[in-house]
Amino acid sequence: MRFQNSLRRFHTSVKLLSTDGAEISKNKLVQLKWSVVPQLRGRSEFTNRVWINRFIIKQKALKSGQPIIEGRYTEEYLAFKSDPGLLEEYINVYGHIRFGKILEDLDAMAGSVAYAHCDDLRDDTPPLTIVTASLDRIDLLRNIPTTDDIKICGFVSYVGRSSMEISIFMEIVPEGYAAVMEKKVSNEKQFPWIHRGKDRENVLLSAKFTMVARNPVDGKSVQVNQLSLETDEERRLFKLGAEQKSRKQVQTLTSFEKKPPTYEEMTLLHELYLEYRQYLDPSYHIPKPAEVVWMKDTIKQNLLICMPQHRNIHGNIFGGYLMRVAYELAFTTSTIFAKTRPNFTSLDDIVFKKPVPIGSFLSLTSQIVYTDMETNSFQVKVKADVINPTKDYQDQVDNTNIFWFRFKLDDDIALQRVIPRSYDESIRYLEGKRRSESYENNLRNTERFFNDHEP
Repeated sequence: MRFQNSLRRFHTSVKLLSTDGAEISKNKLVQLKWSVVPQLRGRSEFTNRVWINRFIIKQKALKSGQPIIEGRYTEEYLAFKSDPGLLEEYINVYGHIRFGKILEDLDAMAGSVAYAHCDDLRDDTPPLTIVTASLDRIDLLRNIPTTDDIKICGFVSYVGRSSMEISIFMEIVPEGYAAVMEKKVSNEKQFPWIHRGKDRENVLLSAKFTMVARNPVDGKSVQVNQLSLETDEERRLFKLGAEQKSRKQVQTLTSFEKKPPTYEEMTLLHELYLEYRQYLDPSYHIPKPAEVVWMKDTIKQNLLICMPQHRNIHGNIFGGYLMRVAYELAFTTSTIFAKTRPNFTSLDDIVFKKPVPIGSFLSLTSQIVYTDMETNSFQVKVKADVINPTKDYQDQVDNTNIFWFRFKLDDDIALQRVIPRSYDESIRYLEGKRRSESYENNLRNTERFFNDHEP
């Protein structure tokens, strides 16, 4: 506890430069003891820029006395084409973009947008505590190229009482980073997402986060600034956000933790039982086919020590880091299972149940839980548990996150079929099946975001 408290008070000076090259005072960037300068935490260059620019925007707003209008829409760039040094930071062993790093940047973008939206423009009050409640969805629509400059933009698309939906998109910048910077000088106030439908072919990724505001003193939820919906487009996006919130509530009520499997699902479980029983019972004399894999044999695990370099501004582990290590374990598990490099397509509904403290042990367990033979795709579940070795053995493990990843193989590669051999595994199988079947519906909901009019 003493170690964790010392981290929260961690404070030092650093010289930072604004976009025009002028030195920024430390006192302007670091509010009292509640903030940590992002460059001290070993983040990516992109994440550092996102957070520093948010502070710069706030200083402009304080001087002008106007609300943080720019906070409604935030954009940053990954200039892979223009900056080979930056590309080196993101490249993986296959010569592609390291997607785990992108996940860290997306989480940082969501947090920065949420903080800007909630800022009261006062230096004498601590900022609200903004936490990532869930990552509702990430769809990778196209592979991220290494030979183009990339823009990542985020904005608040829906607001509840204490929650905010942050929509984030990644797209190719055909004209290049330098040309975009020249345009921004003459048109800083434009909200580009309104015109996104015209450049639909350049969109690479869509993501939605739900951020929640808490009182920094007692941890209770607090009301956030509401959106002023000034155009038909903004009202349409707000309506889509409300629909997404309703869908999440329905999914929660119909989860296996709330309700038993449906009749059709129970019938499927019985069929699976009849199949795996004949492989296990020697009296049937039926060997398990080579293309069938027991679900339990796909488990892979990783155990990490949560280091202070991966902390967020509240002294806990940065959510983007958790997503990165979970993705990389899911990817390696998938590669071993498929015996080839799989293609990531989506990340579905991550709920951040509890914060992960600095110094704790993080146990990650991944497993292939469902294979869809028709689409040549499969679902990977990654379970994140915090282990506290100072507690009694039965109380040491505490679940903090469950991640769901979807991967797909090329059509010319044969996919092995995973089957369960217990009721617990069968429920995981059904949960993976539900998520696999909802993939197309989720894609359609993503497409609706880009349409200028309702279908």
